Amino acid sequence: MTNAPIYEAAKQRITELVQDRDPQTPVAATPGWSVKDVVAHLAGGLRDFVDRRFDGVESGEWGERQVRDRRDNSLADAFAEWDTNLKLAADLFDTPTGPVLVSEVIAHEHDLRAALGVPGDRDSVAVRAALTKPLQHLDQRMRENEVPALRITLEHGDRVLGHGDPAGTLRTTSFELMRAIGGRRSADQIKALDWEGDPDTWIAALALFGRHRPEPFTE
Repeated sequence: MTNAPIYEAAKQRITELVQDRDPQTPVAATPGWSVKDVVAHLAGGLRDFVDRRFDGVESGEWGERQVRDRRDNSLADAFAEWDTNLKLAADLFDTPTGPVLVSEVIAHEHDLRAALGVPGDRDSVAVRAALTKPLQHLDQRMRENEVPALRITLEHGDRVLGHGDPAGTLRTTSFELMRAIGGRRSADQIKALDWEGDPDTWIAALALFGRHRPEPFTE
């Protein structure tokens, strides 16, 4: 599947997931945000990709601004904006931005699933697609910082990140890897996965956004 159908299917699942739910339900995976805020962020973030507005991405202010600017809007408003912005973003899905958008929407789908107690779709093409761009970033970061190479063994095969022969192995699922490198697991949770080698060698490199979750998060 290409990026656009994966994204649109995730958007449809999110729409069905939050229907008839309290839009103010807290989303623990994104502290301080509600269900409505997550949808507002997805809508606003998509527009920022169209406008190439990325100030505050590193600090987290990028997403906070989107939520703050839409705080007075309803959940229906958020979905209406998302529909509009998805049309504006149509051409982005066939560019290097496409996998980034997929990673974003799949991560937040599972944030909402956790908040609403509706787990599912963990062993899916969508989750594997959501790892495409993050793993490219991690590989590049490890090479630039001369972090020893790491073999990651997933349910559909192996991937070596970094340069040279792997100095260790991490065995996990695509879903757990997505959540770990996406900031939804604490360092201790990541260290508790199935490792061959000292996880401290790679724990810092595996923080895609520069930090792991400070406290454990289960879903």
